[in-house]
Amino acid sequence: MKLVLDLVLNHTSDQHEWFKQSRSAKDNPFRDWYIWKKPKYDAQGHRHPPNNWTSHFQGSAWEFDEATGEYYLHLFCREQPDLNWENPAVRRTLHDIVRFWLDRGADGFRLDVINFVSKDPAFPDSTATVLAGSEFYAAGPRLHEYLGEIGAILRAYDAFSVGEMPCVHDPKEIIKSVRSDRGELNMIFHFEL
Repeated sequence: MKLVLDLVLNHTSDQHEWFKQSRSAKDNPFRDWYIWKKPKYDAQGHRHPPNNWTSHFQGSAWEFDEATGEYYLHLFCREQPDLNWENPAVRRTLHDIVRFWLDRGADGFRLDVINFVSKDPAFPDSTATVLAGSEFYAAGPRLHEYLGEIGAILRAYDAFSVGEMPCVHDPKEIIKSVRSDRGELNMIFHFEL
């Protein structure tokens, strides 16, 4: 029998200590562990989210934080803020979590929405009418780099991986992640295919 764990590396709970620290102050060392953006203001001075991306659970993908005056990104519910994979400290810590479970005998992982970890750093507005913004994060600019880093850890342990990869607009792009010469993931499941 093999043990495959479900591992979520795109986001945490808003009750996680990292996010509590991140939310506590703009100068907190954990602030950059999540994706925070300043509001936009229209000509009438009304506050708006940084872009028009929508959550997978309806509504804006941005939640305004009164305490710090900025929005944080949550591609799912507001209680699930997205981690900032552009921050090397975040990636190192997540890699340590992968090793933690492998060292305890896990044989591999089902990687939840793993293709969402890289976002277009410009955070442009979307023209999509459904899941606005997904064209900018479902196979972001550094996705294969990030998957390669995880793949190297998994290969060192001879561990298995299957990535959940929804919403990709170009299936050819996502299929690259399972090519044998790339060393990223073993398998994927992609609902649109």
